Order: sequence, then structure tokens, then C-alpha cells
Amino acid sequence: MRHRRCMHERSPRPRILRARPQDPSAARRLHRRLAAGSVVRLLPGVFVATDEWERLDSVARHLTRARAIAPRLRPGSVFSHISAACVHGWPIIGDVPERVHVIDPAVAVIQHRAGLVRHPSSRTPVLDPRTFEGLPVSCALDTAVAVITSAEPSTATVAVDAAVRAGTITVDDLRAAVPVRPARGSLRAETVLEALDRRHESAGESFAALRFVQLGLPPCEPQVEFTQADGTTDRVDFWFPSLGVIVEFDGRQKYVDPSMLAGRDPADVLWAEKRREDRLRALPRVRTVIRVTWWHLVELDRLRALFRAHGVRL
Repeated sequence: MRHRRCMHERSPRPRILRARPQDPSAARRLHRRLAAGSVVRLLPGVFVATDEWERLDSVARHLTRARAIAPRLRPGSVFSHISAACVHGWPIIGDVPERVHVIDPAVAVIQHRAGLVRHPSSRTPVLDPRTFEGLPVSCALDTAVAVITSAEPSTATVAVDAAVRAGTITVDDLRAAVPVRPARGSLRAETVLEALDRRHESAGESFAALRFVQLGLPPCEPQVEFTQADGTTDRVDFWFPSLGVIVEFDGRQKYVDPSMLAGRDPADVLWAEKRREDRLRALPRVRTVIRVTWWHLVELDRLRALFRAHGVRL
């Protein structure tokens, strides 16, 4: 198993400010600061400076909320679900929920409280070797199963596919662990599992693979190489052999990220992409090349319209 740095090891850590009963004057100062807008309240009596809070992305904010609530959790609580995914460092698309998720052996049903969701467990959770704020975190496999069966499919696919890509978990292990019909979350899990593939190279490709499943497209192969007569090899993101369709996820980063440009001018990169696409279109077995952007993926109808515009019947 590969070791990856957890998100909390590289995420900003703003100072948590706590109002303590033994220091009422300090508590009053914090509440005056809250009224003035210089701090943000995370929980009753728990604050963080506004300027630090505003610099955080949604994942870092969620982890900060987890740090804030950690001392209030009951013994035996385990960070789980989307909270554990954040701790593991998996990419999360969209806004991360404000409430922190834990497995709590003391509850029999899911409980929603201020800033917290407590989940029951029918068995003792398997723990990750690392902890967060001194408290246990569910292992990668348990976290993936929880996310797949509870989160939005797009969120689950992007997060869990990253763990699959890193070699932290395997799709076979997931298939053996997720609940089967008619268990709760089983239908959602089937959709996500169909989209997972360790050959996907980015969050965008993971998201695209899920959308292909949701559109009901035939099976595709990721990262397929096409060799030209002159020996030139072009690798594509997705190949639909039954359709004769190549799909490329066209992320903006390849034109603006210095590490991806590798010293090249963006215009040269764009020109090279055009020449590459021309080579692919010239192949007898390739009917068309479709370029998909994040904008298309956000709304399924946009992606459906794009495929239809290229003659794919859906």
C-alpha cells in the first residue's frame, strides 16, 4: 500500500479560539469580536479569526470544523464518511458539507446535531493507522464504502477514484465490500463502481467516466494509444470502440499550468493539440473526436447535447 500525505498534513491550520468557563473575561472578548465580525463561530463557544477563515477552501474549512468539534466527541468516536475522505486527502468536488461525520458506537440510528452527524455501526470500524487531532479515522476501504453509499455520485466517484488511482484501495475490494440490493445505497454504489478505473489520470476524467455511465453510453477504454503509419503514438483519454468515438477531457490547466506547459507557449500547446486531433480524426476507425470540458460535466443535459451534436444517439 502506498503512503500518501493526508490532506490535514498539508492543509492550513487556523488557530481555534475557545471560550472557556474558567476565563469569562476572555469569553466575553471573543463574543465582542464575533459581534464586530472579526471572528467566525464554528460551534457554540468555538471561533476562528475571520481573515484566516476566508482564506480556506471548503475542504480546509471542513477539517477546521472537525478540529473544533474533536474535544466534544464521545469516547470511541471515529471520523468517517466525507470527513474521513477529507482527512485521507481525497479530492472533493463541490462544497463539502458543514457537518462533521463520525461513527459513534453509542448511537443506534443516525443522529444530526449542531455541526455533527453521528452514524451507528453494526461492527467495530477498521481504523486507519493515522489519527486526526488524536482521534481515530476510518480506514480507506470503510471510508470509500461510506462515501459511495451516502454522497452524491459525482462527489463519491472523484474522491474514491483518486484512492483507486493511488493504489490505496482496489475496485475488486470495493465490490466485495459495498452493500448489494436492496440495501440502502446499493443502487448508488453500482453506478459509482461502474465508473471507477485506476487508469483515470485526473478528477476531470473520473467525473467524465461517471457521466458516461449516467448517460447510458456503451463501455469505453481509458488511456488508449493510437499508432500512426509514421510510428507516432497518440494516447487518448477515452475510446468508445463500438461508436468509433474518442473523448478527450479538455481541462484548462494544460494551457495555463507551468508544470504542464513545460516551458512551452500556450499557443504552441494549442497548435500541437490541433495537429494531434487531426491525426486521430484521419484514422479509419475513428468517426469523431469529442472534447469535453468541466462545463459540460456539471450539467448532464449539456453533455448529452454535446454527444448528440457529434451524431451519438442517446
